[in-house]
Amino acid sequence: MIAANRPISQPEIDLDVFHRYAGLSLPRHVSYPMPTWWQRMNVDDAQTMYDRCDHQSPGYDLSLYVHIPFCERLCKFCGCNRVVLGTNHDKSRPQVDRYISALEKELSLLSKGFGIRRPLRQIHWGGGSPTYLDAAQIERVHQAIAHTFHIAPDAEISMEIDPRTASEEKMKTLRQLGFTRISMGVQDFDEQTQKHVRRVQPFEMVRDLTTLCRELGFSSINYDLIYGMPYQTPETIRATVKQTIKLSPDRIAFYHFAQIPDKIATQRGMDLSRLPSSDSKLDMFQIGLALFEAAGYDFIGLDHFAKPDESLAKSLADNKIQRNFQGMTTGGDLNLLGVGASSISQLRNIGFLQNIKDIDDYVIALESDRSPIDRGKWFTGDDCIRQAVLSDLYCMAELHPKSIESRFGIDFDKYFAHELRVMQELTTDGLVEIGADGVIRVTKPLGRVLMRNIAAVFDAYLDKQAYRLGEKANFSVNA
Repeated sequence: MIAANRPISQPEIDLDVFHRYAGLSLPRHVSYPMPTWWQRMNVDDAQTMYDRCDHQSPGYDLSLYVHIPFCERLCKFCGCNRVVLGTNHDKSRPQVDRYISALEKELSLLSKGFGIRRPLRQIHWGGGSPTYLDAAQIERVHQAIAHTFHIAPDAEISMEIDPRTASEEKMKTLRQLGFTRISMGVQDFDEQTQKHVRRVQPFEMVRDLTTLCRELGFSSINYDLIYGMPYQTPETIRATVKQTIKLSPDRIAFYHFAQIPDKIATQRGMDLSRLPSSDSKLDMFQIGLALFEAAGYDFIGLDHFAKPDESLAKSLADNKIQRNFQGMTTGGDLNLLGVGASSISQLRNIGFLQNIKDIDDYVIALESDRSPIDRGKWFTGDDCIRQAVLSDLYCMAELHPKSIESRFGIDFDKYFAHELRVMQELTTDGLVEIGADGVIRVTKPLGRVLMRNIAAVFDAYLDKQAYRLGEKANFSVNA
């Protein structure tokens, strides 16, 4: 049970230190190396990766990501790869069915080119909004997956849903097909913010859908929340967090708004003059942290919270948690395969593969019996070592040098001599603590707020001084 009476505390943050580090456009490290460093991949490269994955020792079981790019309405904050089709589903049905046919073709090609002998232990549908599909289309895609893979009896099967398009019929269909977890795009309960970003969904709508999901027997419900958008204030965030706690989701993603209007055209329609200040956004983060922890949630990684008995918290305890393009997830010991436009496969110790981003080009490629693979990255030995370091920092908020030495056969102090010198500097500024056992621990809340600055020290693709800015301040480090 979640306790509601823990003391609420909001530790003071040294703003001078905060402003020396905040404001950099640092990577979120949902992948390493970041896509900036990926290259074009041909079919032979992709097939070689799949062959190595199929025969690698030890063998890893599988996770599948399915990208459904369709939405009814455009949300101004959204940076996802999506197509807005409107509310006339009959009119858009041919386009959606054509995309599903391409998905089926990709799954077929994948089964022929990748000897899938290992069980599929995790399936996640993302978007866009997968609940744009009707119940029959959802079942069609699921059956194509079941025909291609051996889905483990205890597999975690989850879907990102838009409360505005998640009908009772669709939710019942998901449970009948074996879906176990739901992730709702809530974002904010404040009416003014909802209207401004075009994401109007009243508290009562989310409450009723949450109740329905519990009645149907979904084992876990996640809410996605965003802070730092126009018209949000510490007071409105406090109200949204309290309303969230009242509905008691099992898991919460508390994301900082990624403000990149130069890359995301829809954000240019937002009133950026009403963005909260750097210090206000810092207050919002601390409010969420204090209230969620007081309500009994475990703080996990950079921006996630979970009840102690939820699978994400258990995965943290078992060291099977990971950070990828889906956020903080379980299944850190799985090979991730991605299907659909722009989807990404992450093959452990081998490399990344990403599909064509443009939805029409993706469909045309598969209709022409061509692989949809567009680009990727072969991992170097150094990439794999640094992946492990970054994963421990982001997921565990601590780094155990002896564990890295044991896994990779390196002398940690020699391999990371420069990085350890910087860690001493970060220790002085209060971002990390280094124990007598050599374990590097990220402080809370300052180190968690500036997690990307700490991680940047271990990113070999960045400038060695990238972790620190100086005097300029604009709280974007967790965008």
